[in-house]
Amino acid sequence: MEKYLKVKSDISLVRDTDSNAIINQNKSEFDKFLKLSQKKHEEKAKFDNMRSDLDSLKQDMDEIKTLLKNMMDK
Repeated sequence: MEKYLKVKSDISLVRDTDSNAIINQNKSEFDKFLKLSQKKHEEKAKFDNMRSDLDSLKQDMDEIKTLLKNMMDK
């Protein structure tokens, strides 16, 4: 029995007869997927870093605001 069966909808896809998984045999498509995945991961990390910086900035502003109010009260 053949290890892989061709998928009718796409010539670069095959089905593994052991696991029933669909496998993409197009290396350039796989490389493109990996690059896109890495880019998304980097963008998420950048966004998370910006969110952390913004939260820190908010805390600093609240602290400055509190100090200014205390100075005005004295």
